[in-house]
Amino acid sequence: MKKIFMLYALCFMLFACGGTKVVDLENKSDVSNMTHVMELEYRDWIATADRMVNSMVKSGAFKQVKNPVIAVGRVTNDTMQRFDTDILVKKIRTDLVNSGRAQVTTAMRSGGRAEDEITHNVRAQRDNAEFDTGTIAGTGTLVAPNLSLTGKMIQRNFKLQTCWLCSSKERVEYYLQLTLTEVRTGLSVWEDEKPIIKEGRNAPTW
Repeated sequence: MKKIFMLYALCFMLFACGGTKVVDLENKSDVSNMTHVMELEYRDWIATADRMVNSMVKSGAFKQVKNPVIAVGRVTNDTMQRFDTDILVKKIRTDLVNSGRAQVTTAMRSGGRAEDEITHNVRAQRDNAEFDTGTIAGTGTLVAPNLSLTGKMIQRNFKLQTCWLCSSKERVEYYLQLTLTEVRTGLSVWEDEKPIIKEGRNAPTW
């Protein structure tokens, strides 16, 4: 009987600790535990994207090119974590477009495929009698980019010296490197590197 009671108690505790919680990103108490996360998380993306966009705008790079249109090239994830770099790039793009300082083309992308294939799919219907040709974009209407944005995210891990009674701590250094290139000349018009430094335990490894 005692064993059955303990089993019920264990089941109750497991159910009580389970469940799903929606994290309110605006609530400081909800995100307080994320301070100790050694991996990259949403606040890292937001802060780094803001710093990069501010650096880009203040550099005067967009004044060097008339009507700046950016094509986003490859931004490589060379860290020990698996994530899509679009998490970061999308925030940078959004800030740039909404600032009114530059536009971003979705008609082409690194690797030869357009980000928005509808742009080309619609033009492929010019000989399709089912479509009103007056509603299909004509030739010579796509705007080519005059700038390209490329980059890399790098990670380095270090062991830290601690007291002999303490458990070892680690430092993780993340570096976001971005380059803005003028397509016509192939010259870099802006470059920057922003670090994200964290110290703690259980650093991401290969």
